[in-house]
Amino acid sequence: MRSAQFESREEAQAWVDRQGAPPLLQRPILSGADGRAVLAATRDDPLVHASAALMLLAGLRPQEAVELRVRDYSPGERRLCVGGARRPRTIRIAPSAAAAVDTCLEGQDAAPGEPLLAGLQGVKVVTLFSAAMRRAGLDARVHDLRRAAMAAVLQDGAPVQHLEAYFGIAKPPGRKDLVSVREGYDEGIATVLEAEFAN
Repeated sequence: MRSAQFESREEAQAWVDRQGAPPLLQRPILSGADGRAVLAATRDDPLVHASAALMLLAGLRPQEAVELRVRDYSPGERRLCVGGARRPRTIRIAPSAAAAVDTCLEGQDAAPGEPLLAGLQGVKVVTLFSAAMRRAGLDARVHDLRRAAMAAVLQDGAPVQHLEAYFGIAKPPGRKDLVSVREGYDEGIATVLEAEFAN
C-alpha cells in the first residue's frame, strides 16, 4: 500500500487535524510504541481492552464501539458492520482487534441484537479509558486512538478514498475521486494497523 502520499507522521497529522477535530483534540498523534503501551495497559480488563483495540486497530469512534451489536461482528472473517444508519460500512479488522473482541465475548451467550461489548452501555467509554490510562501512568485519551490509526494508514500511503471508506469519513461534496475503493482495501488497512500497533 506504500506510496508517496505522506512523507512523515507530521504530514499525516496535519491532514488528520484538518478533518475538523476540536481544539481539545489537537494533540500529538500516538506513536506505534505508545499505541502498543495503551493496549498492554488495558489487557487486564477485557471490556476496556476490546474497546481500545477497536478504536486503535479498527479506527472506530467511541460511540461506534458502544453501538455495536453481536450481529455486527463476524469473528471467522474478522468483519465488522459499523456506523449504523449514519455511516454504514463493513470493514475487515486487524487480527489483534478480533482477538480482543473474542476474549471479551468468551462465555457469553448473547442474542444477535444484544450489545457486542456488553458493559459499555450506560458508561462513558471516555471515563473507562481515562481511568485505565491513569492507573497505567499513560498520557493517552480515547480520541487519540482513532487519530493514531488514521495517521498510520495515511503515512503508509493509502489513498484518501480508502481512508474515508474505512474510517467512515464523509468526503467533501462535489469532489471527483480519481482513485476508486478497490475490493480488499480493508484487509490492507487492517494489516497496516496490526503491524503498527499490535504487540
